[in-house]
Order: sequence, then C-alpha cells, then structure tokens
Amino acid sequence: MKKTLTINISGIIFHIDEDAYDKLNKYLDKLKSHFHSTLGKEEIIADIEGRMAELLQDKITDSKQVITVGDISDVIGMMGEPGEFDNETEEPHEAAAPASPHGPKRLYRDPDGKMVGGVAAGLGAYFNLDPIWFRLAFLLIVFIGGSGLLIYFILWIALPEARSTAEKLAMKGESVNISNIEKSIKEEVSNLSDKLNDLTKKAKDSVKKKNSYDQNIFEQFLSLFITLIKVIFKIIVIVVGIVLLLTGISLIIAVLFALFGWGGPILLGHNEVIMLPLADFFGLLSISAGGLAILKIGLILFLGIPLLMLIYNAFRMIFNIERVRYLGITALNLWIAGLIITLFFSFRVAGDYRRQATFSKDLEIRQPISDTLFLSLNQEYADEFLYNSYDYIHAQEMHLIVTQEGIFYEQVELVIEGSENSEYTLTQFTTARGRSVWSAKERAEATQWHFEQMNSQLVFDPFFTLGERENWYAQQVWLKLAVPVGKYVSIDKNMEEILRWGRYRPYKLAGKTWIMTEKGLEDPDDAGPISQAIYIAPKTKSGNLIRPIMRSVVGLLW
Repeated sequence: MKKTLTINISGIIFHIDEDAYDKLNKYLDKLKSHFHSTLGKEEIIADIEGRMAELLQDKITDSKQVITVGDISDVIGMMGEPGEFDNETEEPHEAAAPASPHGPKRLYRDPDGKMVGGVAAGLGAYFNLDPIWFRLAFLLIVFIGGSGLLIYFILWIALPEARSTAEKLAMKGESVNISNIEKSIKEEVSNLSDKLNDLTKKAKDSVKKKNSYDQNIFEQFLSLFITLIKVIFKIIVIVVGIVLLLTGISLIIAVLFALFGWGGPILLGHNEVIMLPLADFFGLLSISAGGLAILKIGLILFLGIPLLMLIYNAFRMIFNIERVRYLGITALNLWIAGLIITLFFSFRVAGDYRRQATFSKDLEIRQPISDTLFLSLNQEYADEFLYNSYDYIHAQEMHLIVTQEGIFYEQVELVIEGSENSEYTLTQFTTARGRSVWSAKERAEATQWHFEQMNSQLVFDPFFTLGERENWYAQQVWLKLAVPVGKYVSIDKNMEEILRWGRYRPYKLAGKTWIMTEKGLEDPDDAGPISQAIYIAPKTKSGNLIRPIMRSVVGLLW
C-alpha cells in the first residue's frame, strides 16, 4: 500500500503517490537550482509548472485518478532535464538527445505583434508569413466585397489570445519544453529591458527639453490632449458596448419570437417585409416534424451564437472583463454546426422545387344572350378571407392569404385577349413545382379553383386553396378569357385585384366596358386600342419562385 498525497500545481489539484511526489519534488528543485541566477526565473518556473500540469491532466482518466512515478517520468521526458541545456558547446555524442524543437502548431491571436486584435499577427505566426500580407488581404476584401471587417471580427472573437509562454510557443510550432520556455522568457525580458532603456532615454530627453519654456508648454498641451483623447475613447467604447448589448438582446428576443411561432420578419422579393409566424411558414414547406426540429436547432445555433457573442463582447467593452478561455473557438464550432444544418435543410427543401410543369384545361361557359359578357369577383368570398386572414403575403409571384386556421390560399390572375372564333372561351392554366416534372404536373392537376356563371355574368373566386396541411409548391392559377372580335366585355371594378398587370394598369381596365377589335381591346367611346399582346402571360422565371424560399430559410434576419 502506497501513501497518496494531494498537491497543487499551477492552480490544479492532483492526487499523487509518495514515490511520484518525491521524484517530482526533486525535479522542481533541480529547476529552481538551475534557474536561480536567471533573470525572470519566477516566470520560467511558473510556465514550466503550468505546462507540466497540462501534461499530467492528460494522464488522468475515469479509471485512474492518481499520478504515478511512470507518469512523472513521461512528463520529465517530454519537458527535458535542466542539465541537458547547460553546455550548448558539447559534442553531440556527449549530450543526451533533446526533444524535437518543433511541435504541433495552434492558431492564436498574437498580442505582441498586434495592431488591432492580433489576428493578422497570429495568422502570420501560424503560416510563417509576414503579417502585412494578411493585413493587406483583409483590406482588399473590405474594398472588393465589404466582408473583410466581418471576417476579421469573427476571427477576433473565435481565436484565443496567446497569453502564456506555452501558448506563444505553440503558436509558433515550437515544442513546449524547458529550453524553449527559458529561451522565450529571456527574449521577452530582453525586449522589456530594451523598452525600459528606451523609456529612460526618452524621459531624460524630456527633462532636457523642459529647459525650454516654449517646449514645456507644448508638451503639457500635448499630454493633456492625449489624456483627453483616451478618456473620450473609453467613453465611446462604453457607449458602443451599451448599444451592442441592447441590440443583441433585442435580436435574440426577435429570433425566439420568430422560431417559436410568435411572429417574425421574413424578407421576400424586392425588400418587402411581412410578418408571419415561422411555424406557419414552415408549414408551407415539405419538411417532416423531425427535420423541422433539427432545422430549428440549426437556426438557433446559426442565428443565436453570433448574437450571444455580441452580448458577451458588449459586456467586455462595458465592464472591461477578461476573456473566457476557449469560449470563442467553442462558439465558432457551434456556429459552423448550425450553418451546416441550415444549409443542408435549405438545399434539401429547394430540391423539392427544382422542376416546373403546367396543366391547362378549357372551362365550360355558356355563351351570353347579348354581345356583352360581364365579369365580376366573388366579393363576399374575398372579404371573408381577408377579414379572417392571419396575414396577407404579396411578394413577386406570391399572393398568399393565411387564415387563423393555418390554411393557405393563393390568388388567381386573369388575362384577356382576342378569340380565334365567334365564341367566348375560358381556359385555366395551372403551374406547380416538384422534385420531378411528373410530380409537379400531378400537383398542378390536383389544384382546384371555382367560378360560377349567372346568365351573362361570370363570377370568379379570387383565390384557390392549398388545403389544410397541404404544402406550397409554387402553385399558380391564371385564366385566359378569349373575347370574339366585335363583342364586348364589361369588367367590374372589383376585378382589379386579379387582372394581370401589363402596359395598362388593372385599375384602368376595371370598372369599364370594352370592345374587342382586330387590334385588341378598345374603349367604345375612344379610338385608342389596348394591344392584345399586352395580355399574353409572361413566362414564369424559375428563380423568382425559388429565391423567396431560400431567402426565407437561410436569411431570416439578414
């Protein structure tokens, strides 16, 4: 049975057996004896103990909680004995082979070479390049695409700063052993000594300059100006921190409201913003409940992590608190995971809208007794849906109404042109999208729209339903009414809602009676024709329908 002791190395508690403790104690005594006359010995010993604590932590497992002699020997082997570096002029065969001077590199921000946050200096140390190239690259990206500042800010948050000697060595790819730690600290002490000498020299020069009254007044003014600038800068930093804090909290609340069905902004079309619960919006898309839950998690990570880091950095700016180690790199990994999840489901959903198909059918109508066909809208039907609607979405080719029950309705469009015979004809064209042309055509055929005829009057329903729990596959219904030459069509004022826009706006057509001529529609009281070509339906651009979906899923709050 061996006696077990509890020790503290660099602030970390370890359980160690008595033999291992004796060996570790002797090794530390050797180090203290070796560096007793070295400038900066306390920092050297502290960094060596910190590195040893990191190595010993790797020896601890769930089944092994006590440090043994073998563990201490392994750590000493990696760190090296002090005597190995006493005489650098010895022949290679007379000295023990030291550990490799190179180790695995880690990416840090370099505080010693920083100009702003140390990102470019850290990248330069990692890739063995002059930091000036990375600084120029960031500036070039800013001027070309405008995202250079965003990339720099993300790296500033994500990359930890190399504070300890061990981290600075790992940043340069040097092994963290006694020799390199001693060398690094000596260089730091030497640089500090040089800086102190420069400050001393400047102070002496300053004293000499004070012999001149004019120079004394100028230096006092300059010192006061610099102090004032520092105070103003601190105030600006605090004010910016408060603004960022309030902004971050507000955006987090907005994201939570949007994701959990309390309403949220969605950008569609030409910068049109509508308010729609995301639960209803996701109900439009072909995604399962499980996939929707994963997508929400991805969106929370993708949108929430930057906002949380914004709040965290706002607190740092306001209260000048220290950085939490590894928080930035952890947040970056979570954000990347959220981005991958969001992109995966976005492209998966977009795949269901790859192909488009159109289905057409001639609708049976009775020819009017007179030479005039009257057109009107089912106003009661329209008013009922608009009154009971949760929201109305009008963006590019989307004209959706969402009712309180979560049922979606799409608006129809009407085109008027000349007939090739002596009869009025009405044709329905329905387009839909799907993963294949066959599935798209099947959905188009299943789309139902209704109208009714009362004598010489056609009454159109302004919307067709997508049905309860039916996904939106960019279904569109547009109608072509062919009017014989020499006959009339009387358009009610309420038809303005479904008339397709052309060279003449719908409100100019609605509320009047028109005659069809060889040149197109004409006002019986006016000789000016309305060209028939105006009302030929333009072909739908596939990108106009996919774009709102992608923008809504991937860029909800951009």
